[in-house]
Amino acid sequence: MFREFKEGEYVHVPSGVIGYSLDEKKKVKTYVKFQEPKLLMYLGEFQDPDFGGDTMCNLFYEGVVYSIHKENVYERRPISE
Repeated sequence: MFREFKEGEYVHVPSGVIGYSLDEKKKVKTYVKFQEPKLLMYLGEFQDPDFGGDTMCNLFYEGVVYSIHKENVYERRPISE
């Protein structure tokens, strides 16, 4: 089952996931590998033929939009005390 997210909501990205910053031609400019889990703002998604037609999510992190494989993006869970 596919996860559905709303633009502007925060989503969970686990540690070890790689985010790609893409240029206007959708080519990788730079990347980041998250060393710890993150809550990032969801900005939308697209199908990328350069990533095998995978669905990529655009997420905001430290002033940059990163594209992350949708299979690595999860619903934010409440923090239990």
